[in-house]
Amino acid sequence: MPIEIYPSKLAGGPLEVHQTDERMTLEAWLRAKAPSFEHREAPPISISVNGCRIPPACWSEFRFRPEDRVAIYIEPAGAELVIAAVTLQAAVKFVTGLFMPKMPKMPSSPGQGDKMSEAAAKGNQIKINSPIREIAGRRKVYPDYLLPPHRYFQADDPKSQWVELMLCIGKGRFQINSSEIQVGDTPIVSLGGDAEYQIYQPDADLSVESAAVWWHSATEVGSTSSGTAGLELRATYEVDPVAEASSYTFSGDTIAVPDGAGSFPDGWSTGMIVRIEQYLAYTVGSDGGSIQGHLEQLEPFAGMVIEIAGDIEGAFVVHEVEEAGPGDPTPVNMTLNYLDGSPVVGLPSGSKRLAIGYDGMRYRITSTTVTEVDDDEITTAITVDRLTDTGATDTAWVGFSSETTSDAVLSLDASTQEGDWAGPFAACPDGEVTQLIECDFFFPGGLVRVSNKGALRVEDVTVEIQYRDIETAGAWTSVTKNYAASTLDQIGFSESIALPAAYRPEVRVRRIGAKPTNPNIQETCQWYGLRAKLRGPTSYAGVTTIAMRIRGGYRLASQSEQLVSVIATRMLPVRSGGAWLPEAPTRNIAPWVAYVAKSIGYTDDDIDFDELDRLDAIWSERGDNFDAVVDSSGTVKEWLNDAFAAGFAELTIDRGRIRPARDEPRSAFEHMYTPQNMTEGPSRQFAAIQPDDYDGVDVEYTSSVSWQKETVECRLPGDIGQRVEKLKLEGVTDETRAWRIGMRRRMEQLYRRWTYSWGTELDALNSRYLSYCAVGDDVPGYGQSALLMSVETVSGGYLLEPSEPLTWGDGSHVVALRRPDGTLSGPYTATRIDDYRLAVPELDFTPDTSWQIEPPHLLFGPLNRWSYPVLITSISPSGDGASVEAVNYDPRIYEYDDAFPA
Repeated sequence: MPIEIYPSKLAGGPLEVHQTDERMTLEAWLRAKAPSFEHREAPPISISVNGCRIPPACWSEFRFRPEDRVAIYIEPAGAELVIAAVTLQAAVKFVTGLFMPKMPKMPSSPGQGDKMSEAAAKGNQIKINSPIREIAGRRKVYPDYLLPPHRYFQADDPKSQWVELMLCIGKGRFQINSSEIQVGDTPIVSLGGDAEYQIYQPDADLSVESAAVWWHSATEVGSTSSGTAGLELRATYEVDPVAEASSYTFSGDTIAVPDGAGSFPDGWSTGMIVRIEQYLAYTVGSDGGSIQGHLEQLEPFAGMVIEIAGDIEGAFVVHEVEEAGPGDPTPVNMTLNYLDGSPVVGLPSGSKRLAIGYDGMRYRITSTTVTEVDDDEITTAITVDRLTDTGATDTAWVGFSSETTSDAVLSLDASTQEGDWAGPFAACPDGEVTQLIECDFFFPGGLVRVSNKGALRVEDVTVEIQYRDIETAGAWTSVTKNYAASTLDQIGFSESIALPAAYRPEVRVRRIGAKPTNPNIQETCQWYGLRAKLRGPTSYAGVTTIAMRIRGGYRLASQSEQLVSVIATRMLPVRSGGAWLPEAPTRNIAPWVAYVAKSIGYTDDDIDFDELDRLDAIWSERGDNFDAVVDSSGTVKEWLNDAFAAGFAELTIDRGRIRPARDEPRSAFEHMYTPQNMTEGPSRQFAAIQPDDYDGVDVEYTSSVSWQKETVECRLPGDIGQRVEKLKLEGVTDETRAWRIGMRRRMEQLYRRWTYSWGTELDALNSRYLSYCAVGDDVPGYGQSALLMSVETVSGGYLLEPSEPLTWGDGSHVVALRRPDGTLSGPYTATRIDDYRLAVPELDFTPDTSWQIEPPHLLFGPLNRWSYPVLITSISPSGDGASVEAVNYDPRIYEYDDAFPA
């Protein structure tokens, strides 16, 4: 059993491969290989067995079997929570190269008819063991193949080729309009009877859907490097059954004809079965039942059924083998039994020249070597696999003993004496069996006889198809098909053959009869395709699929850019009035955020729905949507931040709950920070405008009109765009909204240039990320802070007494107070009484100046300079305090949030 270790889950081979036949737990194997192994909840590796991921918690109990395939992947360090991706389960052995090229042109003489359009529609990608895409909102997607496309020629219309596709749209449920299903840029409804489709919801039964059948195409049959659409079938002729070279050189799995000794017969080709008798010197023991010699090429074992030719003839069973020890020159000795099990006696003893092999001495030709001699091509060498007495391939065979001999006999098995065959080729992968195969035959120049006067006459071609079990290599079963037509148009035929039992078939094809030499006859026949029906899934859990059947015709050209696409809108549970409603088509940000969070185990209690519902109302009114396709690995943080960014928000974790923080216009301060509750600072820093600062923003987004990446320029009056910041938006498909986000960023570049920092005790923990706060310091001309010593109700308001004298200047002044919970009350218009007293017209709380608790803080100053309005960007607790960072709040930043590009 292989245990493969990969550097990542990207494409590529394993770093290491270990073999083990033991049945043990995954953790036991890891500890055996790495003594320093320790159990972790989030280990730096992941393990899959037979394509299924095994959670780390199960490693100590999960026992793999010798037949299992174990894959260990090294995971990237520091990865955050990743949404578990469902993998496509169907085409595990699906190979690329499934599409035929455009059919080649034929010579114009004697005439050329219309080309038959191919059914060349294709989905986006083949994604074996890759995450299934997640769709948020409304997006155009190119569904992925679940199974290889099934192409075939229509029985009653040989000029038409159909293709059946089974495609995966994505995880979950979708709203899809028929007008938004396209082949290339053509709506499928415009193709009329040339196209059919059916959308299946997750877990739907596909047992009667023909497009859901897994047809495996043999890659050996089809287009060739010489430019033909298939393997050209040549005329039949007799193949000489016996090789008549004067000598042969045996070495490993190769038999070669030395220079001047002749060649192998014409027509001996790959797949043919050859009986090979290689004669060597052996010694028959005096007991008349044992043979000694260098039997390395035979590799005898007790119970092996063998055949002996030469000085002794017959079939026997090896009874016992006495192996020679290492370095021991003594020949191997084996004793024999007859086929009935009785011991062999009476063989003539002494030195004999014998050919010994599995009963039948059969070998399959795997390749041939062709040499050009005097402008003629001759076969000078063949390589072979040895077959056992049952017809199976002997994969452990070491090859022939090296020797050049003149008495070897090579002859074809009776089943392979006729050629010129195309094939044989295996119809399905190793380890698979089938009971139904299909063969396609294509006539690229039509099938016709043209009379001397130009009339089109009927011409016919007969094709013979043979198949058999590749493991037993028994007798061939033949099927003969005759095709007749009188057309210069390209035509094709598909033949289905039911096998008598489930096995792995090998198939070969030839045409019967000589190829005509009359130039007025078009009858070139090509073997276009070979397929086997395999066992495939009858449903797909959790994903929406689409089955399509498309006919090549004048409405559908054969172009590589023609892709099957759908515009799908995701259906998710939605909220209304603080309660969940059933699934509905939605592009809103909030339902997608809740879906992503819940997919990794979060519950409603883990999400701040008060804030999410508030923002959902804002986003819905503004039309801020999230339309994205997620089809690669990524973190939950990345997915949520992409969604929030479409609504000017960011992801925060606030007291263990997911909470969006939106940068938006503010009018009411949340908290107040002054020297009265600061342990350090505040510090203010200003970044002056520099010549190399950005003077523009370019935003790349996916357009919902073209569904291509497009760029919108975001410029202020005077911007020349000499140095621009480039933003890439995921999930924004509207140009106006992409422009608004870019203009927001451009305004930040100009007007968000102050940074602040200070320290507090635990007061800062009252605030959140992007909390709108008022900050004061001791800089003259700005706000002053103090403690409130007393408050008194007076006519028309309240009389306040601060702990410090206040400096009054020209113009209006205001004062704000800090409530016991740290929030800001005010600011209120302040009226001077004297240096230590001022009056305000109202208060929204009753200040406590008893000193039983800390008295309210007071922040006083000129109307436009009484505080620094800031947005909190960082709160870092440390011991009994916290350090805080912030940026300036400037309402000009939001100037273009509701504007439109010029």
